[in-house]
Amino acid sequence: MLDVSRLNDHSKQFAVLLFREFPDWLPYARYDPYEEFEREALLVEVPRPGDHSSHGLFITTSEWEVSVGFGENFHTRFGVVGDESGDRFLDRAIAFIRDFVEERVAVATASEGDEWLGAWIVPIGDDGPGPIDREDGVTVRLRSWRGTWDREIH
Repeated sequence: MLDVSRLNDHSKQFAVLLFREFPDWLPYARYDPYEEFEREALLVEVPRPGDHSSHGLFITTSEWEVSVGFGENFHTRFGVVGDESGDRFLDRAIAFIRDFVEERVAVATASEGDEWLGAWIVPIGDDGPGPIDREDGVTVRLRSWRGTWDREIH
């Protein structure tokens, strides 16, 4: 198991918040093997519940930012250059992860044939996601953590 105390400072700060909120995720944590400059950065890869797909949730810390991704075609960053919120980006990353895991938000990706067009966050209301607009020929894939709202819109 990962020794959190050996992470770099910002990764350690985030790990404390993350594993306080999601203690069952600690076994999915390791040093980020893809990070060449910050070898003590954190990588957490959590399989999707139910189907245990290899394209579950991933969380990385490096260069004073937190990246959160899901599936093959979505990721978002917190703490990127120009972010005026200072250290609150760690809290915003945790809030996003919590909203995603509790299915208060889902992610959408758009493609035309094999060409990826973009990805965005979709709020989930009491009645589910609202309407999703798309252009002719574009496929939108909506994905939620537990799969409750998964669908393809053609």
